[in-house]
Amino acid sequence: MRIAVVTAMEAGVEKAYAINTINMVQGFAKLGHDVTIVSFRHRDGRLPYETLKTQYDVRQQIRWIQMPRRFRGELIDVDRRFALMALTQLWRIRPQFVFVRNYIAPIISARWGFPTVSETHAHIDNRTPPFLKMIEATKEHEQFRYLITISEVLSDHYQTLGVSEEKMLVLPTGVDVDRFTQSDSLSPSPYQHDKPNIVYVGHLYDYKGIPTILETANQCPEYNFHLVGGLDRDITAVRSRIEEMSLSNVVLHGYQPQANVPAYLWHADVLLLPPSLNHASARWTSPVKLGEYLASGTPIVVSQIPAMEDWLTEKEVMFFQPDSAESMAKAIHTTLNETSQTQLRTQAGLKLAQTFSYRQRAQTILEMCGF
Repeated sequence: MRIAVVTAMEAGVEKAYAINTINMVQGFAKLGHDVTIVSFRHRDGRLPYETLKTQYDVRQQIRWIQMPRRFRGELIDVDRRFALMALTQLWRIRPQFVFVRNYIAPIISARWGFPTVSETHAHIDNRTPPFLKMIEATKEHEQFRYLITISEVLSDHYQTLGVSEEKMLVLPTGVDVDRFTQSDSLSPSPYQHDKPNIVYVGHLYDYKGIPTILETANQCPEYNFHLVGGLDRDITAVRSRIEEMSLSNVVLHGYQPQANVPAYLWHADVLLLPPSLNHASARWTSPVKLGEYLASGTPIVVSQIPAMEDWLTEKEVMFFQPDSAESMAKAIHTTLNETSQTQLRTQAGLKLAQTFSYRQRAQTILEMCGF
């Protein structure tokens, strides 16, 4: 089947939604479909496909159309122009199914008769005109098959805005299981192993729990803490905090290409997923790293926020009290010392990861749409 994935991302961008979208493309391709992604080209120009393939660790055969971004203005105008440009590509591709990460593009795609699904993680305070127009379009166009999101909280909110329950589909953020499951021949470790290595992978925003990690590191000199990822400005800010706190057991590894990330998970002793409770997204977040952590087979310590409890139980992870360094330290210590229970959790996590796979996610979407 011919599938088009339409997204207003710039080719080459490293945002979480971009990585999610590329992995959805691969999920459809793994099912044997003929997949084309339509996006903006990079602000510096069209990027060679081989560059994008390496950057995003693309392992499936796909086509990538990069459209120029020659316009500016209000968000709704930019979205509308992007959608019209994308429509010209859809007429060339003639897809039998369209998956969209944009607000206006699914409206136009469905209006012109293409079976369409759109995914959004829009926060509950989003009242932008493009978003509200997309919500309205779910009622107006029969070919707008589903609106996908990552949380029942967000789904319920979208329904209060007018999306029918029959058109909502809740799925967790996916994972490329094949990429993150440990193989017999592991790549070299990026860590020294003089102490247990406690690892966080992701953005370095405060609401992701970075202050709690640093305070835990201050309390636990017997462990090495590693922060992998982050934008340059956030790395600079965290480095300043590390120096202010005189922490000698915290290492910043910076941004890593997708192909390098699995090794940072496999060689860790404990993985941290510590979102703060003091942020609205604690009710609905579904972090990219959740599925990747589970698939890695490495023990996981997770802050017990409502969004994590939607997908996880103590059978798969060790929970700790959000924003509490003392609780995080205790959870790490327990995970490292209760070997048999930790092994049971990791095995359960590996099984759960299979249900999060992008291949399974893509299959669920297509089946729900009648394909």
